[in-house]
Amino acid sequence: MPLHSVEVDNFKSYKGVQTIGPFKHFTAVIGPNGAGKSNLMDAISFVLGVRSAQLRSTQLKDLIYKAGELEDSSTPHEQPKKASVTANYIDHRNGQQYRFSRTITVSSDKSGSSIYTINKKVVKLEDYVATLESHNILVKAKNFLVFQGDVEAIASQNPKSLSKLIDQISGSLELAAEYERKKAAYLEASKNSNDTIARRRVINAEIKDFKHQKTEMEKYDQLCHDRDEAIIHHLLWKLFHIEAQINEHLESIESKNETLGPMRLEVADLERSVAAARREYAQVTREVARTENELKSKEKYKEEEKLPRLVECEEKLKHLEKKKLNEEKTMANLSKEKTAKEKELVTLRRQLAIVTEARDNFYAKQQASNRNISISEDKLKEYQTLKAKSANECPKEHELIKTINQDLKTKTFKLSQLEDQLEQAQTRYKKLDQDHDTQTNRKTMTENKIDGVLRELNKKRKQIHDVQAERTRQAQTETELKEKLQDCLKKISEAGAAQRETDSEVRMRTMIEKLRRLFPGVSGRLQDLCSPVARKHDVAIRIVLGRNLNAVVVDSQKTAFECVEYLKIQRLGSASFIPLDTIKVNPVNERLRNLASGARLAIDLIKHDPVYERAVQHACGNTIICDSTQIARNVVYDKGNEVKAVSLDGTVIHKGGNMSGGVTGLDSSRKFDEREVQGLKRAQEDILAKIKANSSNAPRDNDEALLADISRLEATLAFLKDDLLASETALSGIRSELEVLSQKKDEKAQAEIDAIKAELNSLQEAQIAVNRVEDKIFESFCRSINVENIRDYEGHHLQLQQQNSVEQERLETTVSKLQHQINFETEQLEGLVERQATVQSSSEKTLKTLESVTVKKQQVQNEMKEIDQEISQLRSRHDDFVQTQSEKAVIVSETKKELSKAVKVLDAALRDIGGWNDEIERLVSDRLNIFRRCKLESISLPILQGSLLQIPMEEVVRATPVGDEASSENTPRAVTPQDYGIKLDYAKLDEEEKENPSFELEQHFIDRLARLNTQIEAMVPKTRALEKLEEVENRLRDHDREFEAARKLARATKDEFNEIRNKRVNLFNQAYSHIKDEIHEVYRELTRGDPHDGRVASERGVSNDGKAYLELDDFEEPYLHGIKYSTMPPGKRYRDVEQLSGGEKTMAALALLFAIHSYQPSPFFVLDEVDAALDNTNVRRIADYVRKKSGESVQFVVISLKGTFYEKASGLVGIYRDNEWGGTKSLTLDLDQYGD
Repeated sequence: MPLHSVEVDNFKSYKGVQTIGPFKHFTAVIGPNGAGKSNLMDAISFVLGVRSAQLRSTQLKDLIYKAGELEDSSTPHEQPKKASVTANYIDHRNGQQYRFSRTITVSSDKSGSSIYTINKKVVKLEDYVATLESHNILVKAKNFLVFQGDVEAIASQNPKSLSKLIDQISGSLELAAEYERKKAAYLEASKNSNDTIARRRVINAEIKDFKHQKTEMEKYDQLCHDRDEAIIHHLLWKLFHIEAQINEHLESIESKNETLGPMRLEVADLERSVAAARREYAQVTREVARTENELKSKEKYKEEEKLPRLVECEEKLKHLEKKKLNEEKTMANLSKEKTAKEKELVTLRRQLAIVTEARDNFYAKQQASNRNISISEDKLKEYQTLKAKSANECPKEHELIKTINQDLKTKTFKLSQLEDQLEQAQTRYKKLDQDHDTQTNRKTMTENKIDGVLRELNKKRKQIHDVQAERTRQAQTETELKEKLQDCLKKISEAGAAQRETDSEVRMRTMIEKLRRLFPGVSGRLQDLCSPVARKHDVAIRIVLGRNLNAVVVDSQKTAFECVEYLKIQRLGSASFIPLDTIKVNPVNERLRNLASGARLAIDLIKHDPVYERAVQHACGNTIICDSTQIARNVVYDKGNEVKAVSLDGTVIHKGGNMSGGVTGLDSSRKFDEREVQGLKRAQEDILAKIKANSSNAPRDNDEALLADISRLEATLAFLKDDLLASETALSGIRSELEVLSQKKDEKAQAEIDAIKAELNSLQEAQIAVNRVEDKIFESFCRSINVENIRDYEGHHLQLQQQNSVEQERLETTVSKLQHQINFETEQLEGLVERQATVQSSSEKTLKTLESVTVKKQQVQNEMKEIDQEISQLRSRHDDFVQTQSEKAVIVSETKKELSKAVKVLDAALRDIGGWNDEIERLVSDRLNIFRRCKLESISLPILQGSLLQIPMEEVVRATPVGDEASSENTPRAVTPQDYGIKLDYAKLDEEEKENPSFELEQHFIDRLARLNTQIEAMVPKTRALEKLEEVENRLRDHDREFEAARKLARATKDEFNEIRNKRVNLFNQAYSHIKDEIHEVYRELTRGDPHDGRVASERGVSNDGKAYLELDDFEEPYLHGIKYSTMPPGKRYRDVEQLSGGEKTMAALALLFAIHSYQPSPFFVLDEVDAALDNTNVRRIADYVRKKSGESVQFVVISLKGTFYEKASGLVGIYRDNEWGGTKSLTLDLDQYGD
């Protein structure tokens, strides 16, 4: 750490020698009030050179520990005579350690003095402070500490105080005294200098007046002579460079002519090479197209005819194989089930035989038992008599009981049979229910498979549809592009055939090019500057433009006159000019725009640059263009409009009503074709590029694979639908049978139960009536045989009979059940046999179909192999042709590029020669004009040979080409410049003027002449005597010495003042700029809000983060004026600091302190209770900011009483008072060991 520890010895409340620390990157000093925390702040300030007056003490001796203040006052103590504080400092840049120590000693007069040591070596205060400043510890600016209460003071300070604070921090304030002294000296010297200047002005005014009178005539004569010499010099310079440029152009033309012959031969050879390459490319292209068509035809036949058949066969084979396997499994299951049924039938028949034998044996035993039963004759007769009597007394009840018992036996037997049938039906019902679940699951699986296949099939169909649609669209696009290409080529061919220019057209075009090169204001011919909006209007617009078609558009009337003059001098012919600045234009009659359908103003049908609007409007006027002669007649004759009308075929109806015939054909609109040729060529290149791009973007999907997938999926879908239909049919049968079984079972069972219940109820009622009668009749009989009633007798003796009846019924029921079960199983076995026969027949049919489809698949595969071989051969041939086509295309392209380059080189050479000849003609004309001027104005040029008398004043002989007028190769020749036999002497020109033909030098000559002429015109020569001139000159010499001394003094003081002012301004601005840039980020980070506050702030239209700004009141000398500090707290509007609340002021002040500290920051920063006026939220923000900024290069030591602050620290230093010890002590705690 920069500040590792502090050693105090009897300093204030710290008794004896104590070491406080070590200090961490972020150390918090805590402790109760009055414990001595601020004394630690004073100790750090003291050892770093702060004066004692700023340490809450008036004298140095007050800083020495006073014994007894914290101890028992009754005990005498010896007062220490000195105190010291040592700061152990580590330079983080190189790790070097320093011990800065300051010691207070009390002398005999009880005054105190300080001794400063660095690494135990005594030094002067200046050296001590200088060493601290080398580590950016600025004692005067106190950039390393903030005392308690400084925050509130900063928050409430005015702009001037803030400016003074930055003035102090920047070091500018240290120069204030020197600044004021030099400023006063400068003002005094300036005042003296100004006074001297005022006196000198008076003398100079007199001298100027006298000198002017003396030298006026001399100056006038000299100016006239200088003007004449300047004119000659200027003209001589112009003539020299005209002659030099003529010679240079002549040499360039001759040099260029030597290269024209080889260039033309090269162009001719390349044109022949291009034609031959194009023929070869066209032949190969035809072969590519032919093989491509054959290949597409074969692939289409394969995809549409053979491939679907193969896929259909493969899907049928898969389905048949699966069906065959399922039939084999079904046969195996049926065989197992049949065997089980047969075994079960054998078992049932064996059980039936056993039960039948048991029933027969029971019947035999029952007969024997009946014969052994006997009672006494008397009692039996009495019983029978009484029984008959009972029957006589209630015959109906006995008859009913007898009938019910007989019916009950029968119905009981039938019920037994019904239960057997019900059990069998339940067994069948369960099996059908299982079959129903199986078929339902199978149907669900089939439906799921169908859904999946349908999704995949739709996806494949969409994919093949998209591919085919894209291929169709691209084919259509390619066809359209080829049609456009053919049309473009046709138009280019027609335009080429129409571009046979006459000699007059060539001369006209050459003349226009010369004018455009010589005069920047020349735009060109009107027909070249505009074009019709549609081709059908070509003829009509050419007629509308009429004589203005070849008129030359220029920017001004001056340019037009210059062009006319040039054409006259050079005898190049005549031309009409349209100057844009003076041409008269009649306003457009808006009524004519709505005359009739098919009639429009000519100006509305012409495309042109807005710059040439006036020229086009001048040429067109209010002429209208009609789609037909009939419409034109209707507009002019029928509607009576006095307007010029032109039809599309060229028929003209003039304002007076006269009509002239039309013109048709290609020649009438050829001029517009010339402008479109280059556009057509560019269009051709664009179309070819689009065709290539269209071919490269063709779909790459394999149609064959997609069609195969579609066929396979369709076949699978058909088979799955058959399976689904079979499952639904089976389910329908099962549901019908289940419904019948359920209904039948319920109805019969319920009917039988109801019948039996009714019989039992009737039997019970009858039995009760019979029992009452029998009890009376058999009363004495029952007493005689000692039974309670006759029913006990009958039950005892009839029990055996009843048991026999039950046993008989059980055996009969068992036999009946077995018989019914044997019948049911027999029916089931017969059904299995029928199903086996059906499955066997289907299996044989499947085998035959499988063999047939296999043969058919093999045939299709053989046919597809033959087609694949043919396609492979065709593709190989096609690839060879494509490769050849590419090679030929490269050859054509390269040859065309070479031809284009050669043509461009040749054209450039011809243009260069034409330009040089034009320039020579212009230079000859300029030279002739100079000679004429010299002849007219009698300007004496230095002539070595010839005379200006030979110069013609009117007739001009045009320069002629050197050599023959034309050569066999049509090679342009250089013109012969006419010099009229005059040779000039250029000795007056220096080498620099001969080598510098620039416009700037000519302007220099012109400006010099203008100045001379202005001076000459303004002068009025005077010749009177000047007697007092000498006297005034003597006075001026005396005053000049005085003035020079004052001027030197003023300049010296001004330089000294400017130097100190600039130094002070630079120091201040450097600090201010840094703090201004830094304070916004610091304040924003200190006031950053939470997300909820951000939403509220957004709704109010304000920022969630705070903003802070500094603004100078003056920029030239800012330290003399104030600095305005304003902030925008989170969620609030912009306002000055004095308008903030207490906590907001504190946060703003801390932001300013941190921003100031960031300028030339000290390696450590000591803060004394800066969080006193803050709430917990702002305390946490300050703590987070300090923790974030603390590091190896910056160390924070903060005195705080708030846990929210010091819990963020890396280490704690606890300060407390030990009353027994009699002083302040400290403790340290490393918080980093506990983590976050």
